[in-house]
Parts: sequence; C-alpha cells; structure tokens
Amino acid sequence: MLQQKRIIQETSNFAPKAKTKLYAEFITNAEEIKQAQRLRYEVFCAEYNISLPTHHQWRGMPIDQDCFDEHCLHLVVRESESYEVVGYTRVLSETKAKLVDGFYSGSEFDIQQIELLPGSKIEIGRTCIHPDYRNGSTISILWAHLAKHMLQNNIRFLFGCASISLADGGKAFSSLMPFLRANHFSSESRRVLPKLPLKVSEVRSESTPASPPLLKAYTRMGAKVCGEACWDPDFNVADVFILLDMNNITSRYAKHFLKS
Repeated sequence: MLQQKRIIQETSNFAPKAKTKLYAEFITNAEEIKQAQRLRYEVFCAEYNISLPTHHQWRGMPIDQDCFDEHCLHLVVRESESYEVVGYTRVLSETKAKLVDGFYSGSEFDIQQIELLPGSKIEIGRTCIHPDYRNGSTISILWAHLAKHMLQNNIRFLFGCASISLADGGKAFSSLMPFLRANHFSSESRRVLPKLPLKVSEVRSESTPASPPLLKAYTRMGAKVCGEACWDPDFNVADVFILLDMNNITSRYAKHFLKS
C-alpha cells in the first residue's frame, strides 16, 4: 500500500482546479501518444501494484506500449489550461485488427461468437483516468466523444476487457462474480470462453459488492459481461469481457450520449 501511494504521489504532478474544464479529442502526434502511454504506465503500476517492463521510454521515463498501439485510434481527455492528459482509451477497428492478427481481447478469450455478430464493431482498451480526475465527469466526457465516433461511423458494438484487481487475494473478485452472473451476464449466444480461466472460492454477499469504477460505468450503460473471467498474470487481475450493443444502451445514457 505504501508503494502504491508513493507511485500515485510521484505521478500526480498536477491537481484539478476548481471548475476545471476538460475536453476530449483523438490524437495522432507521436509525442502526444507517448504522453498518453506514460499515463497508462503510471495508472496501471499504481492500480495493480506492479512493475511493468521498462524497455519503452519517453523523455527518460517508462511508458506502457505494445504492438496494438500503432493500429489504434488514441482518444484522450485533456485539462484545457495545462493541456495535460487526464483520461485515455484506445480504439481498435475490425479492419485494423486484421493487421495485428486479431483483437487484443482475442489473446485472452475465444471471441468467435462476438466476431460473428451482425454489425460493425470496435474494441477499446487500456482505459485509464488520472487519480486526481476520478470525479465522474472525466469518464463521461470520454464516453460522449466515443459515442459520437460510433454514431458517425455506424458502429453497433463496442467491446473490451474490464479488470478486477486480485491484489487482495481475490476477495473482491470472489464476491463480485456471483453478482455479475445474476445481474449482468449476456445471453448464451454472446458468450466468450477464457483461455486461462480463473476459479476461486466464491463469496455471496447480501449487499451489492463494489465494482471497479470502469466496470460499473460499463454495466450502468447497459453493457453485458460475456462469461467467466480470464486471469491476466502480467497485471495480476481477473479480466471480464464486456460487450455494449448500442441498440440496447440504457435510456439514461442514450439521452446523455446519443444526442443528435
């Protein structure tokens, strides 16, 4: 825990001002993408209390970078005055996925049933929010811009992996999975199969177990969990596959994100 706090303190070089203005945009400049990859490195190290490989560098600092990045669109949320990146996700289209031997989530799950669904699809990944900006508005701005992109390009399905930390020995995961099965699992026709299934002793709770913020945001919008979790040993997390059908988005979010 001390290490986690230290990482967050060291990487929080700025704090949000009162009534901070945020905006979202897709970026293509190599330096700007590396800045976003730096945020990814900082957040993932802090969140999952791990040390990522440091062979990719930017201005002498390690960044999170992989072979999918060059084929993705990079969407960021910025603070308008400082221009700092405070939120991020990457978008991989079906066309670009073919250039890198498939979607990232295909390395963790058998996603054949998802790929066969009618309609255009995109995968999002590496979504992260700077710890000083986790107030709800940042993810809302990110999703609004993403929804605009989906509408403009007639994209029906959005999917990706949502992570549940195992740093507590799997306690949160154990209590959360029964709740997800009962309330948010997809139909059988939209299921995926984990390539490295994760099984732990499950704990059923009378109260609603706490979900990671991003997973909670997905399910509130109407996204479904498409089956059992996959273990990601690199990050020590349980990944669940999330699918959002824009035809089934909840009315609350449809009004907010899908305005003409």
